[in-house]
Amino acid sequence: MFFAVTWLIHGITAFNQFVSEQNEHDQPVAMNLFWNEFIMQTMENWQSEFFQLSWQIGGLMILFAVASPQDRIGEERKEKILEKLLEVEMSKEDYHQFIKNLKEKYPDK
Repeated sequence: MFFAVTWLIHGITAFNQFVSEQNEHDQPVAMNLFWNEFIMQTMENWQSEFFQLSWQIGGLMILFAVASPQDRIGEERKEKILEKLLEVEMSKEDYHQFIKNLKEKYPDK
């Protein structure tokens, strides 16, 4: 509904501008020339919007894939750091038992 209303308003204002330009140049108002101009303006606008949206989606996908803190390598690194900290704070037997219990409760994928 909103699209139809805004497109109608665009058509009215474009027609008024077209008529004033034709009158300035002392040319008759030909509807086929108006429709060509109106469709060209609409397509240029849609092309611009879709191009911009495509770049935004593509750019976000690239940035998310490259710079995401949620990547798998980051998670593995955090796990290794945690394991090392636990190993330093615990005795060897406690550490191995803790890791064994952890792997039983949360098996690797």
